[in-house]
Amino acid sequence: MPNEISGSQECGPVHVEWDHSPLPTFQQDGTAHIRATRLDGQPVFDQSLPLGPGERMIPLWCANLLGDGRWAFAYERFSGGAHCCFSATILLLEPDAPHLLDRDLGNSGLVEPRQMDGGGPLEVPTTSDVFAYFGDLAYAASPSLPMVLAFDGSQYVEATRQFPDLLQMDLKEAQTDLMDVVARQTVVGGGGSRFDFQEQEGLALRLYGLHVLVGDADQALPSIQSMVAPPAAAWLAENAPAAAEAMASVYHLGP
Repeated sequence: MPNEISGSQECGPVHVEWDHSPLPTFQQDGTAHIRATRLDGQPVFDQSLPLGPGERMIPLWCANLLGDGRWAFAYERFSGGAHCCFSATILLLEPDAPHLLDRDLGNSGLVEPRQMDGGGPLEVPTTSDVFAYFGDLAYAASPSLPMVLAFDGSQYVEATRQFPDLLQMDLKEAQTDLMDVVARQTVVGGGGSRFDFQEQEGLALRLYGLHVLVGDADQALPSIQSMVAPPAAAWLAENAPAAAEAMASVYHLGP
């Protein structure tokens, strides 16, 4: 979908238009408008979103998300600035525009919905930046984790652990990435600074976080520590409990 300041899109039986008028500046707030009409011209809804300096509404996609013929429209609000911050909304294109999702995503964003469990409503993949700057990591070394939003009958909720095939694929990739970085740093050498191992720490944290999602983090931790240089292993051991606690604030980790 075009993400210009103004534009339009046909979403099944509904025509959606958006614009920013006025654009926000440091001298005045702005407003984004979303208007939906049926193809015969009948109005569906007209919404206005207040925007502060640097903010913008970014249209993402529309889809027959629930598979029942009702189309949905997704957009993000961007706060402006480096590494921050996106909040995502999914609206049903119906009168009063019921919200299927309102979620802060930090530095992450929604991608196109897809069928991930074989039937029913589509799932909405995204990522989590729960580890951004975690444990004094630089942003470039901060890992992201997969996240899947699924329809629970009334709205989209975090449901990542319901997709074990995705997690197993990411586990294999994360382990390979970590081994590659360790091998490369072993060959190059590196100095004695703790910051020389931030790439190892970030990738080890990603691997540990995936094991938290799978449910075997305690068993996996010693193996992950054995893969990395001693400073990175010590850092992971020190930060693992806080990492699991941080994930529990974002992911459903219970049965």
